Amino acid sequence: MKVPVQETPLIDTPFKRCAVDLVGPIHPPTEKGHRYILTLVDYATRYPEAVPLKNIDSATVAEALLNIYSRLGIPEEVISDQGTQFISDYMKEFTRLLGMRQLPSSPYHAMANGLVEKFNGTLKSMLKKLCAKEPRQWHRFINAALFAYREVPQGLTGFALFELLYGRTVRGPMYILRQLWTKEDTADDVKTSYQHVFELRERLDDMMEMALTSLKHSQRRYKHYFDKKAKQRDFKAGDKVLILLPTDGNKLLMHWRGPFAVVEKVGLNDYVINIKGKRRTYHANMLKRYYERDTPTDHVTVGAVMTLDIASAGIINPEFGEENEEYQDGLLELYQGKQQTETSKDVILGEGLDNNQQLQLIELLDKSKDIFSDLPGNAAGMEHSVLLTTAEPVKSKPYGLPYRVRETLKEDINDMLKMGVIRPSTSPYASPTVIVKKPDGSNRICIDYRKLNKISVFDPEPMIKADDLFQKLSGDKYFTKLDLSKGYWQIPVKKEDIHKTAFVTPDGHYEFIKMPFGMVNSGATLVRGMRRLLGDLKGVDSYIDDILIHSESWEGHVRLLTTVFDRLKAAGLTVRPSKCRIGEANVEFIGHQLWSDGIKPIEDNIQKIRTAQRPGDKTQVRSFLGLTGYYREYIAHYSTIASPLTDLTKKGEPKKLESYAD
Repeated sequence: MKVPVQETPLIDTPFKRCAVDLVGPIHPPTEKGHRYILTLVDYATRYPEAVPLKNIDSATVAEALLNIYSRLGIPEEVISDQGTQFISDYMKEFTRLLGMRQLPSSPYHAMANGLVEKFNGTLKSMLKKLCAKEPRQWHRFINAALFAYREVPQGLTGFALFELLYGRTVRGPMYILRQLWTKEDTADDVKTSYQHVFELRERLDDMMEMALTSLKHSQRRYKHYFDKKAKQRDFKAGDKVLILLPTDGNKLLMHWRGPFAVVEKVGLNDYVINIKGKRRTYHANMLKRYYERDTPTDHVTVGAVMTLDIASAGIINPEFGEENEEYQDGLLELYQGKQQTETSKDVILGEGLDNNQQLQLIELLDKSKDIFSDLPGNAAGMEHSVLLTTAEPVKSKPYGLPYRVRETLKEDINDMLKMGVIRPSTSPYASPTVIVKKPDGSNRICIDYRKLNKISVFDPEPMIKADDLFQKLSGDKYFTKLDLSKGYWQIPVKKEDIHKTAFVTPDGHYEFIKMPFGMVNSGATLVRGMRRLLGDLKGVDSYIDDILIHSESWEGHVRLLTTVFDRLKAAGLTVRPSKCRIGEANVEFIGHQLWSDGIKPIEDNIQKIRTAQRPGDKTQVRSFLGLTGYYREYIAHYSTIASPLTDLTKKGEPKKLESYAD
């Protein structure tokens, strides 16, 4: 997992800081022997330069750079990778004589020089199209490609690169084409030299200010999306780390090498590492913490549920807590629990929110980030009891399963063990396991608790009706939907009842530590817990494991969100980030589309009704009536319209319907 991206300082002076890089070797070379391209991009204006080269020794590169500087000025700082052309003694003397400062990036971290790397990709793509018929003439097309690139407004700044550099619209191919199409004919204004210089300077200042504002907005947006999958990683002097380096035989293949000792931290995410007496600087994304085993052993036990033979000296110690980032983000995953893959940065924010509202939500999400996870939490103050009418255990043999499904079942069981949802069992109870197909085609584990449910004491806890919930939404403009992460698995089973939840598979016998699906009273336990947690809040409703927050004003919505987040955190519950939608003008909830002016059916469900096949027997008729009956409140006189189909399900009617007309 990468560390959060760092915002680079915005430069407001053209050619104060530049980034340089080399492209190549390019195949085929030109007729004149050019095999490389030297590229340069200005950090303030994003103005690019490119020069074809026959070789890339330090002298040739320095001469090409001097040629560029003679036209655009000598920059104060130059960012490059650690290629020998850029960090050689020759180049160091060259930069010293010109009064420049070299800023080499850390090894194997091209993102640090991402501005010019991105341009390299664009330039290569343009040249590939331009020289398709004459591939050995690509050096002749570089200037044409640069002209076109500089003339087009750039997405980050909103201005053409020529405009930011010269303060005027350059007359290029696109400008001429527009004049021909629109028949524009601009008359020259008569101005004094002083007026012209003053207005040009004023225009440049205004354009640069607008460009910096646009760049800052784009930078924040990029950082927000990049950091969704990032996590801060810190090391101290003396820590041992593994380094991700190319293999000796192939630079495209990477492997972990080490351990090596951290000497010091330089900058925000770079570290000096001692490698066999030599000091090298690496970015944090190339490093992983290394742990040594305390005492020699042939195996390690994880969570008391399984024992794994190992032959490695570096392990993950289960006693490490949350501060151990390697325990959290994937090093030697074989020895640890299931990993969190979603965070608060995966939450979907309302599309109609302005920048201030979005910033409010981002700050609130960051403050409450502990409750956003795709892994189930551990509910405090909630407990599931299994009350039976008889002490006689119910047991069944495991159902037979196809080999492919059986392998999937093993993986799911392993995930449940890692999450602490189940554990191995010696209980006399044994309910069989079945596999159910999900809508996406994947399999879901279900336990057949029908025998156990028959002897269970029924829990009459009522569930809110959808109609009652929808009546509360009148006038509300902001909606938030939260979905508990595997809500059932967040509630622990009462200790003395754990053995009653036992189930069998063809490969083992297990029991639930957390509340399972399929038990007759599981839903009632969750509904009761959520009612006690959130039932007193006006504008907050829960439907099993879904939470709906609705309000008329934005300020009231933020207050409700804060209260709900605080209560969920105190209760130890988590919500699934990718299924949460916050601050929406409309949202899908329990099969309906909620709007400020009312509720509507979901279009996908309507399409399913339209494309449903003609029922062929009683079972299919009942299924079709169930499909259409969900939206009966949208259909006037539904019972009258559906009456002929309802009659077909009565006792005495034939099972097959071939004899009936449409």
